Amino acid sequence: MVQQNGLALQFAPFNFTKDREIVLAVKQNATALNWADEHLKLDKEILLEAIKQNKKEALRCIYSFLESDKEIVLEAIKQNKKALQFVLKQLLSDSGFMLKILKLIFPEFSHCTSFDFSQKEIMMKLVGEYGRTLEFASDELKNDREIVLNAVKNDGLSLEFSSDDLKNDREIALMAVQQCGYALKYVSSVLKRDKELVLNAINQHGSSLQYASDELKNDKEVVLTAVRRYGYSLEYASEMMKGDQEMVLEAIRHGVSLYSISQDLLNDKQFLLEVVKCGKCGLLIYIPKQIALDKEFILQAVKLNYIPIVVSYRKTLFEFQSDKEVMFEAVKNNGLALLYTHYSLQQELEMEALKCNGYSDELYRARMHYCYHDAYLGLTEPGLDDSFYLRLL
Repeated sequence: MVQQNGLALQFAPFNFTKDREIVLAVKQNATALNWADEHLKLDKEILLEAIKQNKKEALRCIYSFLESDKEIVLEAIKQNKKALQFVLKQLLSDSGFMLKILKLIFPEFSHCTSFDFSQKEIMMKLVGEYGRTLEFASDELKNDREIVLNAVKNDGLSLEFSSDDLKNDREIALMAVQQCGYALKYVSSVLKRDKELVLNAINQHGSSLQYASDELKNDKEVVLTAVRRYGYSLEYASEMMKGDQEMVLEAIRHGVSLYSISQDLLNDKQFLLEVVKCGKCGLLIYIPKQIALDKEFILQAVKLNYIPIVVSYRKTLFEFQSDKEVMFEAVKNNGLALLYTHYSLQQELEMEALKCNGYSDELYRARMHYCYHDAYLGLTEPGLDDSFYLRLL
């Protein structure tokens, strides 16, 4: 089985994960290494089999077990130069080891007898493969526009290691945030006020709003773009934006819980009804008790969207399940609300439910449950469907 699907190892009995032959399932899928016995995770043959897969995910899985084994690292890079991004920092700073890596990745440097992080030609190649090797470049190269541009094209976050002057270079900063929105953290304070640049960043990652200037955290277009990308980025907006109903509703549509909303809005009934209209009724567990028990509010809410409200908020609404006025409105809105109505009202509201939804197996089963304790009537007579029997009940 593992030969066909290496991931089947995760479901294998514990003793199988210690079996070397079985664990060689990494030949089929390197991620299977996650479920191998700890001892086998360090077996070089098994690791090398996994490395032969030319997949980034496999390399990430493998390198969580490698620590600093130079032989394994070199073999990994030989198989796949993308493995360079997983090499530990202490190895990257080892010039002798980096010379070996350089020759493996770039045959044109096979004649080199030494390695120096201040050599522009070499660093240009390295940062193109793994931008964050810019960290080890000389100060002169960290201020070299061509080198830094090449680095941020590969990894926007490598902007962290560039000179302050180049962090203020708009072209470089724009390229960095387009590659990774979080690179906004490393651009100059001047460019953090650049609306176009910030919009590019938050279009990549909404939560990069946290690195924008205070002025842009108060800009409606910028904040709206951020919360549409990631609802919880509202956390990084200005206090004014956090209190803006349109903004908060947009954030709720994109996953934000009422738990993180201001008390003023939680006490605003009109706002809460807008939340119900969004279909986010489950969020009502966070509303103040006095509103939850306000009959007028509940009446308006059930007219908008009864079923999700009662399912997610059943305990608080229990007393309203025997309130004829509330349940009548609920059933008018959705006949299936009858399923949540107190048994004392069900017969009276049954016709209203049928007007709304017509005959329903769910309503039929509900009636059988409440009135006849799930009795089974047997097969119907030819020509008569269940709706005929429902009318007899």
